Amino acid sequence: VVALYRAADVMVVTPLRDGLNLVAKEFCASRTDEGGVLVLSEFAGAAAELGEAIRINPYDLDQFADAFKRAIDMSPEERRSRMQALRQRVLKHNVHEWCRSFLKALVATGCGQQPRRPTLLWGDALERVLADLRSAPELHVLLDYDGTLVPFASRPELAAPDPQLYTLLEAISRRPNTAAYLLSGRRRDDLERWFSGLPMGLVAEHGYWVRRPGDDWTPLSDLDTSWKGQVRQIMANFTERTPGSFVETKTPSLAWHYRNADVDFSLFQEHELRAHLVETLANLPVQVLQGDKVLEVRLQGVDKGTAVSRILGERFEGRILALGDDCTDEDMFAALPSTAYSIHVGYRTTRASYRLPSWREARALLERLL
Repeated sequence: VVALYRAADVMVVTPLRDGLNLVAKEFCASRTDEGGVLVLSEFAGAAAELGEAIRINPYDLDQFADAFKRAIDMSPEERRSRMQALRQRVLKHNVHEWCRSFLKALVATGCGQQPRRPTLLWGDALERVLADLRSAPELHVLLDYDGTLVPFASRPELAAPDPQLYTLLEAISRRPNTAAYLLSGRRRDDLERWFSGLPMGLVAEHGYWVRRPGDDWTPLSDLDTSWKGQVRQIMANFTERTPGSFVETKTPSLAWHYRNADVDFSLFQEHELRAHLVETLANLPVQVLQGDKVLEVRLQGVDKGTAVSRILGERFEGRILALGDDCTDEDMFAALPSTAYSIHVGYRTTRASYRLPSWREARALLERLL
């Protein structure tokens, strides 16, 4: 096999789906003469690492043919330059280096950090929390929506509240000495359409829009959205190449959803898109956030923690119950005082004090509170 690798002018590795593809790396490792050209499918797992290869989409026959001609006609100087870079990367990042870097990162993760082990909220712990909340003279209830009170839907507009949830939120909102807020990354129009009839506060688009009970919507500040055109074009390109994905536009952000796309391919595309956005937007005042089957570019300073500060003010003496399920809710948990009951819904790493398994238990907790 090594003799065939050495004799080849062009190595064509074009899987339609592949996990890693060591054949491409074997070809590079064999070419001690620094010759040969690698034509590699963008769906191969090694494609992201072997950037000097001629990458193609194997479904695109014209591109395939052009890549063959380019590889055959490539000058000896360009062949040598590309193969030198490929060989250096393959020989350096071998299995031993991977093992060392993995263990180093694993050790570094625990250095200087206190392990966070949120208490599973059930049994005696649940009864103690409920007793304290029920006896509080003043209570603020801060609730995320998707993944916390309802399961995730295939498209954002399909996650409307069911009648049972609507009744539950209305009861929480009308509970004596209780101020209830729904904090969501959803658009203001969605929350207005679904919950405008409830006497509760609404926070939309990760904290940019806030509507106190009985008041109008107020924005956080004026926005510089000049970056949106560039991000929208990048996301549109990935949407065209990823069937089932789509772009959602919000006031302070743009979100690329891939819940309905092919699982393996969409994860590959998400990784590529995230790396591209991080590099492209490095000097702009935005953040690239990874959610549950969504990648979002958001203006810095717009988060649920800022919204919590607006809601609670400088000083708050009552009790606080906060529930959330993803990374955007960690900003909310971080902004809460130490006396608050912060509850993460699910099993991700969290700074919350307590944990509930799913949205079903979150609803049951609110029902018990009543």
